[in-house]
Parts: sequence; structure tokens; C-alpha cells
Amino acid sequence: MRLLKKRSEKGFTLIELLVIAPIVILTIGAFLTVIISMTGEVLASRASNNLSYNVQDALNHIEQDVKMSNGFLATNNVMGTNQGYNDDSTAFTNVGGASGTSLILNMVATTTNPVSTSSSYVYLKNKPNDCSAPQNNIPFSYNIVYFLKTNASGVSSLYRRIIMPTNYNDTTNTVCSTPWQQPSCSPTYMDAQSGSVFCKTKDTLLVDGVTAANFSLQYFNGEATTTVNGPATTAPLATDRNTALQSATTVGVSIDAQQTAAGRPIERAAILRVSRLDSNASGIATITSDTAPASPKVSSSTSEPTNVTFSWPKVTTATGYTFEYKINSGGWNTGFTNQTTQTFTVTNATHQDVVNARVTAINSAGNSGYGTSSVTIPLWTSFALQNSWTDYSPPFASAAYTKTSGGVIFLKGMIRSGSGTVATLPVGYRPAMSVMFETSSNQAGSRIDVRSDGTINLAVGSNAWVSLDGIEFMPASATFTTPAFASGWGNYSPASGDPQWQGAGYALDGAGRVQLTGLIRNGADNSAMFNLPAGYRPDAYMHVLNNTGGSPTHYSIDSSGNGQAKGFGTSYLSLQEMFYPAGRATGASCSTQWCNLTMINGWKFYGGLYSTPQYTKGLDNIVLLKGLINGGSSAGAQIAILPAGYCPTESSLQAAASNGVWSRMDITRNGDGTCNIIPSAGSTAWISLDEIRYIAEP
Repeated sequence: MRLLKKRSEKGFTLIELLVIAPIVILTIGAFLTVIISMTGEVLASRASNNLSYNVQDALNHIEQDVKMSNGFLATNNVMGTNQGYNDDSTAFTNVGGASGTSLILNMVATTTNPVSTSSSYVYLKNKPNDCSAPQNNIPFSYNIVYFLKTNASGVSSLYRRIIMPTNYNDTTNTVCSTPWQQPSCSPTYMDAQSGSVFCKTKDTLLVDGVTAANFSLQYFNGEATTTVNGPATTAPLATDRNTALQSATTVGVSIDAQQTAAGRPIERAAILRVSRLDSNASGIATITSDTAPASPKVSSSTSEPTNVTFSWPKVTTATGYTFEYKINSGGWNTGFTNQTTQTFTVTNATHQDVVNARVTAINSAGNSGYGTSSVTIPLWTSFALQNSWTDYSPPFASAAYTKTSGGVIFLKGMIRSGSGTVATLPVGYRPAMSVMFETSSNQAGSRIDVRSDGTINLAVGSNAWVSLDGIEFMPASATFTTPAFASGWGNYSPASGDPQWQGAGYALDGAGRVQLTGLIRNGADNSAMFNLPAGYRPDAYMHVLNNTGGSPTHYSIDSSGNGQAKGFGTSYLSLQEMFYPAGRATGASCSTQWCNLTMINGWKFYGGLYSTPQYTKGLDNIVLLKGLINGGSSAGAQIAILPAGYCPTESSLQAAASNGVWSRMDITRNGDGTCNIIPSAGSTAWISLDEIRYIAEP
């Protein structure tokens, strides 16, 4: 019973298992083989598809960039920090060199994505215009490079890099706006950096498995041209290749990528032929790294009265300028440094100064050489005559004014036919308050007023002709000391509506001469008016022609500094005068000492305590005469001849005191540069030379 029961139990015997197991194992192995084979096919197929996509995507990138480019390059023409082929400054080349075969494109930067309708070019600042109207400026360019690089695993891959110059986002000095494009560096370099770096992104990895033998480029000079531009890749020098590439408009690109997937080799190859959209744009911004700019071309102009304005056109590559100037032999002064300004006015020069200017142009590469200009300020500035006044005619001078290096304002000229205000002096050439002068008009004395607003007015005289010769005064900036008055004399106090007249005062000008000024009244004739202190006194008794109550008369100043009225009326007396204080020596050097006049035609020194007839010239070329003379053969007989170098250019018609009244004294130039002193009106009883003054000219 027990035996029958055991035989009825289910299961495999050991022998059965030994027979079945191999069959099962073989079945499973076959199944796995089928599964693995199917998986490998899927993986290989997927890798093949990815490789196809990557190759085509690489060509799409190249196509888009070439179309937007403005030129092919033999080597990159910009270089940012660590953007070289070896993450340093190693240049890329289109053939040979460290980078092997590379496609190098020159691109124009844009303000936004270049495919956007709102995108516009980024322009270089001040090349030549500022950023308010940059459309005629040079566009800012950068480089895109397609190149091969082998990684640590030995895989050679095709990358795309954007190379920017280091100043690409400098909107202060370089560009008018920040480019949308950003510089890239190798992934290896970027991964190794922990802080801020120049590059903003990694290079684009386009496709792996592209070796140097399987990335080729051919350049053509036209879209339909089949002839390869051989020198673009075969010329041994990069400069020669670059020249050849300037005529290339089209590139043929071949990519053959080879990889392994699921133990199976896969390969995809594709070609592209693409042309730049603007085949004429190869010259746009092909040079983006600055070289030192050219020297500015500086010109100058003189404006009334002595301002010198220097200006220069834009230097194409300059981002700023430095302006320096010097006057005569002085040191250089800096007007401004590294500014975009293209003009500068020198205002602290005076007549006959030589003003030199030098300008350097600046950019990131350095400074230019000096652009220079030099101008000599004319001695005289012509008046803009008013109220029908006109210049008389040669040999007399045209109406003009100047300021000497001694700080003295001088007028000259013969005018006629007008009335009232003659002209207006500019600021800096005006007295602090109104001053009055006795001059000559139509063979008689006349009165000219120069007011604090610069107006020159004929107060008394004929418009047949009026002489401005000999009128001189100190500008408003001069400081005068009031003398000690005597005998009731004091400053003129104007009635309501009258000009504010300059009060009495004395000072030394920049050439060491005593300057007297002012309008006084209330004293008596032949009375002492004031006393000048030591250092402000003449060396001998002198006669000063002046205006009193609208008529000519004179006053005297002796070696003790006492001023005394002579022929004074009842209204006022003008003190305007200039003389050297006592102590100027007499000798042969007439520019530092007094020189004796050689008298002719019976004229001689009057004698006594009066001044000896002499002449001298100051450091600012103002010639002064002095002395009291008499005894001439006739009232109109020539007095003396002055040597060359001590004469005015044109005839100068001066006013002088003669026997207590007005007289006319002419200084006429000879052909040899000498000049004659001729009393055209006066008396042989006595004539004073103490009022004669003019500027000597070559």
C-alpha cells in the first residue's frame, strides 16, 4: 500500500532534470541574444540619428553665421582674455598653426538677437561721431571660429567660439551700446574657474568624432563659381591668405563625423555651400583692435581781441584728446586730458604773444604724435566803427586798439565823418570808470571820453578828422592809489545822469612806468593839486596836456612830485598821463635808458629845471619822448629824426602842449625805417614833448 502511494506523487526525477535544464538554458540564451541584438540595433540607430542631427545642426550654425558675416579671415583679428586656441593668447588660423583647419568669420555685433526686427548694429564710439548720431561710425565687430579640439579622452570635436575684444562692453570709451553677443571660452577652462572671468559662456560643442582629416573648407569668389580660391588656404603667410579671403564670398564645408555606439561604428557625412548675404561687406570693421591713432590736424583762429581758438577734426580711431599750450617761451599748460572735446580757446594771451598748441589723440592702443599749431596774435585789433565813422586814409593808421605786455591799453588811428560814439572796446580793455583825453581834431584840440562800458565817444571836436593816437590807460583790473590833494582839489562828483568818472590815482604799470588817472575839480588855477610820493615822481619838471572844461590846457609835475594847474578853468581837469619815474639812466641803450635827441632846424633844449629832450622804448615797445624845447626856425620845422626800431608803422598824429595851448605833433615814417618829429602846429616859444607816446613797430 505504501509503495503504491509513493508512486502516485508528482515531480521530476533527477534524470529528467538533467535532460530538461540544458534545453531551458539554451532557450533563455537564445532569447537574450535576440533581446541584446535588438537593443544594440536601437542604440546604434539612436546614436546614428543623433549624429546625423548634430552634423546637420553644425552645418546650420555655419550657414547662419556665414550669411550674417562680413568676411572670412586667415586669423582672428580680436582676442579676449584666455580666448586663444590653448585657452591663452594662441591665435586661430584658417589652415595650419595650432588650431589646424578653422573657419574664422568676422561678424558685426548687434544690440539684440540679429534675427530680431528690433536689432541694430553696435557702433564704435567717436569713430568718427559721438553716440548721438553713430550711423556713420564704424560698426563694432567680433569673430566666430569653428575649430576642432581633442579632449582628455582623445575625442576630437567641432566647437563654435565667440571671440570678443576685451573692451567689447565699454560703453564709456569704446562702444555706443552693449553687444547682445557674449564671449565664450572652452568648457575645460570655464569649469576650472571659481571666480569672475572674461568669458560669459562655454563654447558650443557641435559634434564629436570629427578629425582634422574630416573637416575641410574650400573658398570661392562667387556664389556660382566652381573654381576654388586656392591662395585662401594654400598661401604660406597669413597676410597673403587674408588678402585672398577678402575676395571670397562663398565657402564649401565638409564634415565627416565617426563615432562608436553599442559596439558598432557609425558615421555621418554632410556638405554645405553657403555665401555671405552681403558680398560687398568684406571691408566693414575688419580691424577691431585699435592701433595708435593718427596725429590731429590742428588749425587756429584769433577772435577779438586776443583769444586764440584751436580746433581739429575727428581722428577716426581716437576716443579722446589731450590739449596743451604755451605762450612764447613759457612752459606747457594743460587745457584738458583725454576728453572728446575738439576745440580749446586760450584766453590768457595778449597782443604779439606767440601761442603754441599741441594735441594728442588717444585710444586703447596708445597716443598719437603731436598735432601742432602756432599763431602770433596781431599787435592791433581793428575797431568795428559805429555811427558812420570811417578810417581816414593812409598814411595815417586805421582805428585799432591793443593791450601791451605792460598791461597798457593803447589806441591809434585817424577817423572821420561820424558823430557821437566811435566804437566799443571789449571787456578787459575798458577802464574801471570813465576817463577823458585831450586829442587832435581838424587842427584844434578835441576831447575823447572812454567810458567804463567800453564806448569811445567824441565829446568835443570836428568830424572832419579826429586822431585817436596817444590815447592810453590802464584796464579796470588795475589798482590805483589816491594822491594827497591840496588847495581844495578833489575828485569830480558827477551830477545825476553823468558818467561815473575815474577818481585821481597813481600806479606803476607792468613796464615800470607811472600811470596817472582821474578827473578832479574845485581847485584854483596855478595852485598845487596833489603830491606824488617818492618812486612815482619824474626826474624833471614836465608839462602834461589835458582837457579842462572842454578846452585844452596843461598842468605840471615837478621832480618833487607836486602837480600844479596851469590855465585851469572852472569845471574840471583830466590827469591822464604816463611817464618813467626818476632814476632811468641816460645812455646808448635806448630800450633800457633815455637817449638824447639830436635837434635840428634851430630847435634846442629850453634849459633850466625842465626835462632834457630824450626818447626811450619800454619792454612792451611803447616809445616815450620827453623834454621842453624852443628856438626852432619855424613853428612847423622838423625837430629831430628817430632811428629805426623806434618808429610807428603809419604816421601818428599826437597832441602836445605848446606855449600854454594845444599843438599838433606828427611822427612820420621814412623809407629806411627812421621817423621824423614834426610840429605841424605850435609855437617856437616852447613845445613840450612830454605827451608824445606810441608803439614802435618793425
